[in-house]
Amino acid sequence: MESESRTRLCRSAKQNVAAEIALCRYAVPMRFPLPLALTEFTRRTPTTDLYFRNPIRRLLADHVRLPPLRTLAPHLYLIGQTGIISRYGSAADLDRLAKAGVQRTIYIADDDFEAGAADPLLPPKYRERLAAFVKRDWPLLRSAADIVVVSSPVLQPIYGPNARLVHPAWSMPPADTAHFAAARHFELVHLGTASHGSDFAPLAPVLVEVLRANPQVRCTLFAGGNLPEGLSGLPQVRSLRPLPWWRYRLALRRLRFHLATYPLRETRFNAARSANKLFEQAIVGAASLMTPNPALETVAGSALPDIFVDGDAEVWRERIQQLIRDPDLAREQAEKTGRHILALDPLGKAARQWLDMLAGET
Repeated sequence: MESESRTRLCRSAKQNVAAEIALCRYAVPMRFPLPLALTEFTRRTPTTDLYFRNPIRRLLADHVRLPPLRTLAPHLYLIGQTGIISRYGSAADLDRLAKAGVQRTIYIADDDFEAGAADPLLPPKYRERLAAFVKRDWPLLRSAADIVVVSSPVLQPIYGPNARLVHPAWSMPPADTAHFAAARHFELVHLGTASHGSDFAPLAPVLVEVLRANPQVRCTLFAGGNLPEGLSGLPQVRSLRPLPWWRYRLALRRLRFHLATYPLRETRFNAARSANKLFEQAIVGAASLMTPNPALETVAGSALPDIFVDGDAEVWRERIQQLIRDPDLAREQAEKTGRHILALDPLGKAARQWLDMLAGET
C-alpha cells in the first residue's frame, strides 16, 4: 500500500513538472532531462514559488517576453543578466553569478533571519540553521544585492532603499464556500508546522475545551506525532504529517475547512512574518482567526477587521465558539476574505513588480 502511494505521488510530481514545462518553456531549463527537472521541482522552497516563480509564470501567461530562466543551483536562478537568489544562498552562489556575468542581483528574504537565530521559541534545529546562515552567508548576500524582495514591511528597514515589499503570490485563487452547505462536521484547522509549534501551544488547551463541548467539530493539525498535551487523546483530532512544500501545495487545493487559526506570540521573529497564512487559509475556504502583525494588517487593510484576535486565551475561546455556533457567520467571513484577496490580485501585482525589477531584460 505504501509503495502504491509513493508511486502515485511520484506520478503526480512528474505530471506537475510536465505541466509547468508546457505552460512555460523555461519553467525548468528545457535541456534538463525530466529526472533533473523533477529534482528541482521537489526541492523548491515556498520562498521561490511565492515570491518569484509564480509571478514570472504570470508574466509569461500574459505574453510578456523574457529571456529564458536558468536554474544554476538550488535557490539560484538567472534571467538574462539578472541573478536571483532565493532565501538560503551562499558565497558560492555569488561566485556562480559573477562567472555568469550578471549585471545585477536580486535577493529574496522572507524572514528576519537575525531574530530567528536568537529566538528560543523556535525549534532548535531551525534556530541553529538560521544562526549558521546569519553568521556565514547572509551578510554577503545582503551586501551583494542590488534589490532585495522582502515579505513584510518590518524587513524593509533591514535592507534600506534596496528593499521592495512583495506579498506572497499564490497561483491558486481563494476557494468558494460550497463546503459550508449541509456540512456534517465543522472543520477547524491550524496550518502551521514545526516553526509555529510554540505559538500554537497556548491555544491547545482552548481547543481541548472547544472540542469537548462541541462533538460536531473536527480539528486538523499538521503536527505528525507531536501533538500538544490534551489533544492527542481526542477522537475529533486528526494530525497529518508535515509535508514537503511540493506535496503541501498540491494537497492544499483539495482541502476544505470552515475555520482556520493562526495564533502568534509576541516576538521579533513573528512580527516580521509574512501575510502568507491569510492566503493559505483562503485557499482552503476557511474563515480566519489570527494574531495581527504588520504584514497581515497591511494586506487586510480596513476590509477584514474581524479576522484579528488581539487578546488572551479566553478571547480566543470566545471568538472560536462564536463561529462554531454560527456557521453562516463563518461562511460570510470566508467569502469576504476571498473577495478581498481577489480584488487585491496579489499574483498580478507581484508580476508587475517583477516586470519593473527586470527592466532592461524584456
